[in-house]
Parts: sequence; structure tokens; C-alpha cells
Amino acid sequence: MPSSNIFTLFHKDNVLYAGGTNVIYVGTNRGQTWDSTTAIPQLSPVSSIINNIIVYKNELYASAPTKGVFKSPDGGATWQDISAGIFPKVTDFCEYRGDLYAATEGSFGNPVYKLDPVSRASWLSFNDGLSSISTVINSIIGTSSTLVAGANNNALYDYLPPNSTTWEERFLTNPPIVNEGVFDIISAHDTLFWPGKTGFFYMSTNNGLSWNFFGSRLVTGATFMVNAKQAVISSRYIFDGVNNTTLFYYLKKDSLQHPFRNFSVVADHFTWKIDILGDKLWDASDRGLFYMPLSGLPGISAADDSIAAVVLPVRFISLNANCEKGRVLLTWKTAQEQNSHRFDIEGSIDGSRWTVIGNLPAAGNSNNEKVYSFADNTLLQNNFYRIGEYDLDGKVQYSSILRSFCSAPDIFSVWPNPVRDRLFINIVSGNASQATINIFDSKGALVKTQTAGLFAGSNQLSADMKLMANGIYQLVVDWNKGQVKKTMRVVKQ
Repeated sequence: MPSSNIFTLFHKDNVLYAGGTNVIYVGTNRGQTWDSTTAIPQLSPVSSIINNIIVYKNELYASAPTKGVFKSPDGGATWQDISAGIFPKVTDFCEYRGDLYAATEGSFGNPVYKLDPVSRASWLSFNDGLSSISTVINSIIGTSSTLVAGANNNALYDYLPPNSTTWEERFLTNPPIVNEGVFDIISAHDTLFWPGKTGFFYMSTNNGLSWNFFGSRLVTGATFMVNAKQAVISSRYIFDGVNNTTLFYYLKKDSLQHPFRNFSVVADHFTWKIDILGDKLWDASDRGLFYMPLSGLPGISAADDSIAAVVLPVRFISLNANCEKGRVLLTWKTAQEQNSHRFDIEGSIDGSRWTVIGNLPAAGNSNNEKVYSFADNTLLQNNFYRIGEYDLDGKVQYSSILRSFCSAPDIFSVWPNPVRDRLFINIVSGNASQATINIFDSKGALVKTQTAGLFAGSNQLSADMKLMANGIYQLVVDWNKGQVKKTMRVVKQ
């Protein structure tokens, strides 16, 4: 094994694979002994890194940024270039219902591909339902019934419903956090864990349909996670202006409402990927491959995750904030509740430091949809809100985080621009009113018009431009009985 740059890790059964520069290192017997594959002929021995590895139908697959995908039918003795049809910047592999999928830094709504199941030597586009906002997909994972892909920004993720071939573009938070993206998505019995780019952590107990906040915020440049039997373990990178430092954390699965606990700090070290095999935590880094025994962590004894899925006492399905008569009216819905005791309504001015501003009794036990509401009369400008549900044992589960703009002036923004399919229009309005959206072509002709109702607060509208010709358009939006009018040049690609 080299003493520098191991870029990725993957394990299957008792074999650990580590991606280096144009070769893969193979550790048999849970990494006790090591060998290497032959070099991939199409890759440079100096600069071509292996950034993703998977074993699919007893064949070894590897990707290299900008170079594509390569396959070995004989454990790495020979290699075949199978990059035909795929965008060459692959970010992740996953197997789902017997097929192999790849996420990429594709452009204009074409980031996901499926390996041709017949030839297994080329790729098919798998992007039905995706628009230009789904451009860079950093991670993809399959559950027992769904496929979930996490994007690089706007708190966007792509959700493939059960028994469907058409994606849904969804958001972790409402309104979306522009800088939020995904570093990694891991699974524990269909409970999904997502470390976000803004330092927040999210989890889903319904196969990616909806997400809730867990743990504590860890602002970072790169965060990766692995799943142990009793805990999730995370690596976090920070840069002090001179050196890299990697910090390692764990969070027990029976204490997901608590902060992450730091158990190791490694200076002058950048972690590319972590994995667990046997009784060891493995660290692929710019200094080479390292490991530490899990027995060094309190109460974390094994990688064998045989416990049942994480069951939470409540499932939040919505949270809204409306401006009404000088106050913020918070409304949230739950789909199910188990032993729920009370809801604490929390406010924050920065999204990190929280204060309880009120509470309501919970239903206790229910399998039906429940609706709750709470009025905040403080009307702090740009306040953040979240709902904490406490069960009878004192454990807490949090909703997603919502930002209110009730005291803010009218705000208008548009994204993405340039646009390929659907244009999203964000309006923060001081009053409830009707909005009119007009789109004019370069000659001044009106080519599209539509209306939409606005709440007092944050609103997201959209305009379908998929069938419009490429070119420059003028977007004109007015609301509040014409008292507010915004115009913007939009480029259609």
C-alpha cells in the first residue's frame, strides 16, 4: 500500500477495496493481507485517481474523474473501457433491484445513468422527470423500494418512487437552502442518513420520501459517514489556512437527538472516504490508508448492523410559516405518532442557536394525519423555526428547519439562470396577494403568462420553459395589486 492518496473505499463480504492512482488495492480477510490489480491501461499512473468502486455481478467496476468507467471480469487482471453513453465525471455507484446505476456531474438534468443490463458494456440515460436543476449528483443510494440521489445545492434531491421510472425533484427544506447539498448518503435498514454541506444532518425513515434534522450542526468542507451496529460515524474536514485537519465523530442510534461526539483529531490529514469492515474503522486519506479498532469507542463493538430500522415516535410531513396580522402562524402536520408527549416550538436568528418559544400537547398515539398550529407574536425578522417532538421517554425528534420573512421587505429571486426546463421564482411578500408572471421573447412578444396566489411570507413559484426555443427572454412578475414589479433577463438553453 502506498503512503499517500487512497481516494475511496468499498467492501463486499470480507474483501476491502481501496482506490489509488490508476490501480485498486485489494485487502482479503477484512484487510489483513493486501494485493493490487493491474493498472488500468487508459489511466495515467501519475494523475488518474480511482474515485468510485463497486462489485456488481462478480465483476469489478471503477470510475476515474473525466475518464469514465472501467470493468474487470477477472478481479483486476484485465480491464475494459465501458464509458460509452455516460457522462465521464462519475460521482457514485449503487445497485438497485438487480441493476447498476451511476450518478455523475452531468449537465442540464442528465446526471443519472443505468448500466445496459444486456451488454453490461455501455450506459443508458435514466433521467426521466429531471430538469436542469438536477445537474450535479454527488451521491446515489437504493433502498428496498426507492432510489434516492442527492444534489450539490439548493437542498435538492431526486426521488424515484416505488415501481416507477420517473423521478420526482424534491427539497429537504422549505424554502430550499441555496447552499445545502450532499456529501454522502448511507443506509441502515432503509433509514437514510444525509450529511449536508451546510453542516446540518438529515435522516429519513420512509425510504427518502421526507427528511428530518438529527444530531448537531458541524460546519465543514467535506463530511462522510458510515454505519455501525450501534452508531453512525462521521469524518469532518477543516482547513485553518495552512493545514488540513480531519475530525472523527460518532452518534449513538438511540441518542440521535444529542450532539455528535468527537473521538479523534488528526492534524495534517485529509480524509477522502471512510468505511467499516469487521471490527475496524478504515480511513482513506491523502496520507494513505489507516484504521482504528471500533473497540476504542465506548459501546460500539461491531460493524455488523443487525438491529431493526430506526423507528421515530413521529413523522413530520409538512411545516409552514404564514404572516398573519402582525404575527407568524406556524402550521405543521404529522402522519403518525407513537408515544408522543409534547411539541416544543423553537426559534432562532441564525439557524444554529435555538430558544423554545412555546409548546403544545401531542396526540400521543395516532396513525392518522394530525394538524397543529402556533402563533409567534415576536415577529423577529428572518427568523428560523423548527418543531421538537418529545416522547414519553424524553427523547426528542426535530422537524425540518423553516425560515420566515414576515418582517422583511419584498424579496425576489430566480434560479436556475440559464434555464433548460423549469424556472423557479422565489417571492417573499409582505402581504397575501395575486402574482402575475409574464415571459416575453427577444422581440417583445408575450409568449407565456400565468397567475398564482401568494401568502404573506415565503413563496416558491415555477414556470415551465422546456418547450420554448433557446434564446433570451424577459421575465416580468408583479404582485401586491401591481405595487411591486420585478423584471429579469432569463437565458433559455
